[in-house]
Formats: sequence, structure tokens, C-alpha cells
Amino acid sequence: MTLTGQDPALLRRLNTTAVLRALHGVEGATLTELVKITSISRATIEDVIASQPDLVEEIAPKPGDPRPVGRPAKRLRFRAEAGHVVGLDIGPHKVLALTADLKGTIIDTRRSLVDPRAEPAARLAAARSVVRRSLRAAGVGPGGVRALGVATTGVVDPVAGKVVVSDRLPGWAGLDLAGSLTGLSVGPVLVGNDTNLAALAEHWAGAARDAQDVLCLLVGRSIAAGLLIGGKLYAGRNGAAGEIGVMRAFGWYTALDRFLAYGDDDPAGGSSSRDAAERVFEAVRRGDPQAAAIVRAFARDLAKGVGAAVLTMDPELVVLGGGLSGAGELLTGPLREELAEFCLFPVRVEASTLGGRSVALGAVRLALDHVEHELFDV
Repeated sequence: MTLTGQDPALLRRLNTTAVLRALHGVEGATLTELVKITSISRATIEDVIASQPDLVEEIAPKPGDPRPVGRPAKRLRFRAEAGHVVGLDIGPHKVLALTADLKGTIIDTRRSLVDPRAEPAARLAAARSVVRRSLRAAGVGPGGVRALGVATTGVVDPVAGKVVVSDRLPGWAGLDLAGSLTGLSVGPVLVGNDTNLAALAEHWAGAARDAQDVLCLLVGRSIAAGLLIGGKLYAGRNGAAGEIGVMRAFGWYTALDRFLAYGDDDPAGGSSSRDAAERVFEAVRRGDPQAAAIVRAFARDLAKGVGAAVLTMDPELVVLGGGLSGAGELLTGPLREELAEFCLFPVRVEASTLGGRSVALGAVRLALDHVEHELFDV
């Protein structure tokens, strides 16, 4: 692009975004350092700083810092606290809200349990409540929330903010989720599928930081998959990419049931598959061969769908997230071995490092992406 004197507004915007982006990426910088980073003149940088008092401020010297000889260089910083985003995970059994500043630092975490049989009104009320409690704890009013990211199970229309298909939450299909949560943010309410946003979180702050093509699994009370291609979420034409579990031939619907029979004289006694899985993995650690055989059979079931996805997208990495990711190598090892049986090339398989916050963190990243687009894109 060639800029001329006829483009002053565009030139100001380019300079402003370059300076803000540079400051956003560091803890602090002097004017001289900003000139080197941005290749913009000192005088222009000073004008930009003067025009952005809400987002840029001078760093005051700390008590006890050595005093330099002569006039000290002015150090500037990006005011991450000038705005906030919220990431909200609405699941069958819980709602989880994370409040973060504009650099993604988590300021507060709030969680509430919900009945998996709850109707939409009750689930939405719990979601609104947990967001408000998190904002109060963080000292942030709704006017300070620049975007709210929301993750939920099912197929989602991210443009309309509606749940298109959902078989896990009663009455959830067809819900205008974005519209139902307006008022919690002065910015937009952005909605995404929970597994897709977990993949986004892994790429941002988890096991997939060094990978661009990633298959992310959430394995807990159910099994689902999300895709990153070229470091970007891939949802497909209808938002249903990665919904491998709907093909019952892959066995994902019943795979978790394998854990229920272990050490339970009454398999119908109410034990959840996740609780049973934890018992099985604990037994594997003790060297129980029956438990090891159950894990191997579960990995074989899992590998049917994972292998189909791996052969389709040829990813660099498979990330195992969700409640069972805590098993680590006890599960990733057998899965890796099962995939090697029929995949053309070896694929890395790693457990998530984000635990139960991965989905909510992905919702934070979704909101931050929107805010950073507003701040830094021309």
C-alpha cells in the first residue's frame, strides 16, 4: 500500500495500531525501543501516546530502584486493565466463568454446579449469575467488559450466536444463546462449540502452542472432537466439523461404559463413567492387569474415530483433554499405539495441560481475538 498526504486518517490508524500492538507484546518499552520496534518516528509515537491515555501510560519508577544518571528514559506500558473480557463455559453439569484483562491474564474464576436435567431458563440464570459474581470479585462493571465469549456443547452458528443442534442439554437446540446473555457486556456475545474452543485454548496456552494443525479431544462424561487447521478453528460449513461421535459405528457413544464394570458389583448402581474411569486408572497405577485391559480396549474404541480424523486432516498433534486427560500417559500411550496400527505416519498424542478450564479459556481467547481485532487491525 502506498500512502500519500491524501491518506492522513489511514496513516494515523496504521501508526496507532503499530504502537499499541508493540506495547501489548512487551512488559514495557522506552520511546527509543518503540522507534526500533515500529520504525515510526519518535515524534509520531509521542503523538500516538498522547491520543491513547486510556490504553498507554508511563511506568512509574518503583521505590528502591537505582536512580540513573541524567534524565531517565520514559518507559511506557499497555494498560491491560483498561478493559476486560469474560470466558463462559456452559456445560451439562457446571457453568464456569473466567474474567481476564486485555492481555489474557485471568483475574477471577467462578464456578457453579447445575443439574444436567435443568431447563434452559435455569441454566441461563446460573450462567448470568456466575458471570456477575466473577465481575464483582474482579472489581469490574458490565461497562468494562469488551466481549463475552461463550462455549457450549452442540453445533453452534457462531454468526447468529444460536445453538443449532444439541442432544445433551434439554431444550437447548434452537436457543439464541447470544441474545439470552446480552447485558453482561458492552461488546458482543460470541458463541462457540466447547470442543472447538478447547482446541483454541490449547493452541493459545496449552499443549498445542507449537502446532498449527491439531485434533483436540474432550474425553470426560462424553467424547467430542475439535479441529485447528493452520492455527485457526475449522468448524465446517454448518459448524459440525469434528462431530465424529454421531457415527455409532465408531463406538464413541458406548466407549466410556467399559469403565463401569470394573470393581462394581452393581454396574447399575449409579456410578458415573467418569468416576469409574478414575478407579480404573488408579488400578492401572497399582499394576492391575484387568484395569490395563479395560484402558487398552477403551483406547481401541477411541482410536477408531480419532484415526479416521487423523487420516483425513493429517494433523501435527492430537491433544487429549477433558476429565480423563489427568490420566496422562496411561491413556495417551495406549491411544498412540492403537493409532500407529493404521495411520500412515506417526502422530504426536499429548494430554492437555489446562485441566477443567480449557473450554472456558478458549472462550476467553475467542473474546480476546475480537477485542484485539478492534484494537490492532486496520
